[in-house]
Amino acid sequence: MCLYYNLLRDDAGRILQYERRAWGMSRRRLAYLTKTDPETIEYIERGYVCMMDYDMLNKFCRTLDISPFCFFRRRLTDDEFMSII
Repeated sequence: MCLYYNLLRDDAGRILQYERRAWGMSRRRLAYLTKTDPETIEYIERGYVCMMDYDMLNKFCRTLDISPFCFFRRRLTDDEFMSII
């Protein structure tokens, strides 16, 4: 999992917040749809991206209709991608 966190962008939380607001969605609504809690979403949006594992990121992306790859620092190699899923 350490590799995964090193691949996430420092502003991943801001990206999540921007996309959530673009949909006009509250943290509570996003939490409900992704089966997490609003506090976790708040912490991620404030910059604690280490709380976001790949499954959670994938749920956010499916709900907000965005690619999970916009949260990574760079394009992943096949080996890196397979190690996080």
